[in-house]
Amino acid sequence: MKSTLRIAVLAALALVIAVPAAYAQTPEASTLPVNEPLDVGGTILQPGVYTIRVLPSLADRHKVQITSQDLQTVYATVLTVPHPILQNEEPANSVFVYYPAGEGMPAALRTWFAPDPDASGGGHDIVYSQSRAQQLARLGNSRVVAYPTETIVADLDTTPLSVVTPESTVEVYTVPPPAPVAIAETTPAPMISSETTRTETTQIAEATTPEMPSTASKVPFIALFGLLSLGGAVAFRLARR
Repeated sequence: MKSTLRIAVLAALALVIAVPAAYAQTPEASTLPVNEPLDVGGTILQPGVYTIRVLPSLADRHKVQITSQDLQTVYATVLTVPHPILQNEEPANSVFVYYPAGEGMPAALRTWFAPDPDASGGGHDIVYSQSRAQQLARLGNSRVVAYPTETIVADLDTTPLSVVTPESTVEVYTVPPPAPVAIAETTPAPMISSETTRTETTQIAEATTPEMPSTASKVPFIALFGLLSLGGAVAFRLARR
């Protein structure tokens, strides 16, 4: 019982140590400087310097977390969708794209390109509530991915997403396809006729056919005859006694 308890305690301690280490090693993280109030997924950040990073997840959707520089204070956890890098788009390391500010409203973070965009196949588009997305779509003259306004945080991983257009229409959101992968061209192997293959196979078989051993020596038979003769002589002498 004590042994089982000791193993459980050690496993729990290992998990406690491993989880912060996994977060610290997340490749997608960078510094987010904020000079004036900024909306990030519905949370207004005040001027300061923050850390933005992707939370590791096995789900199709990612979440971005905004923390203090020492990672000790969490200010916001927001939903994002993939932003594929287009052929003519070459973002520099750690780039932020913003929606313009409206009257009485702060600017909003639109896309974040992490220092390692290959880890997610591109950047991260911030998802907003539908009511806020309608404002941003009009101000930025762009399409904004949104979730229903009444959605609670616990349902962000499963709630259906939509796209709000600058004309205030709502469309169904579909996950963008991954960037195409370049496939190296290869020279096809020359065609070989069946007759050629058959001929080569026959030649190989003939070349590798093992040679039969030569006729066996007569020495073993002579030795066997000698043993039989010796045995007969012994038997004869015993019989005379």
